[in-house]
Amino acid sequence: MPVESPIPSAPAQADDKPRDAELDLFGLTHVGKVRKTNQDHYLLCTVHPHVMVRSTSLPTAENLPLLGERLATFMLVADGVGGNTGGAEASQLAVEAITSYVSSTLRCYHAAGSANEGEFEEALRTAANAAHEAVREGAAAQVEPTHGATTLTLTFVIWPWVYVVQVGDSRCYRYLNGELRQVTRDQTMAQALVDQGALPADKMAQSPFSHVLTSAIGGEASTPVV
Repeated sequence: MPVESPIPSAPAQADDKPRDAELDLFGLTHVGKVRKTNQDHYLLCTVHPHVMVRSTSLPTAENLPLLGERLATFMLVADGVGGNTGGAEASQLAVEAITSYVSSTLRCYHAAGSANEGEFEEALRTAANAAHEAVREGAAAQVEPTHGATTLTLTFVIWPWVYVVQVGDSRCYRYLNGELRQVTRDQTMAQALVDQGALPADKMAQSPFSHVLTSAIGGEASTPVV
């Protein structure tokens, strides 16, 4: 699972950070033309420090500034692997595990884009491994154990930096100034053959190994390559 080096989201100063109302976030998932069921899940979130009032004598507690300034925006997609019933559960468990981990590691966000950003990158790797373990444990807990797995692509925006984590072949692209650029690298057998010089890059899409994953969340063969 590569953790891509931080990418400036755009040439910007800290005070150019967009307000929540200025963010355009949109997601869509579709069953596609081959499968009968949709085994994919996505999540778009903003992360804020939050104050929970348990008791107060204030008559206007609802006016308190309880929601802090946005720390981060994160977007993730999990593509359930294969046609078995475990794919949908695997992608759901992965999304839930990532979200749970993210909510418990707020202090790491302050390390992003700084000399201590290795701490934040390690937190991203830990989040992916937590998702891997959640999927494995969920599958083992079934009356009839399943063998579900999922891809995972996670993008964290901590202004003005973007961090990308990938396991599998759900691609992340960056669109800027009219140019669309692929940020991630497929973790597939076909890509591995290209890297070894055994397959021409322009033949990769037609290869029977183009969708055979070398790394996945919940995969039985090995832990995800982070």
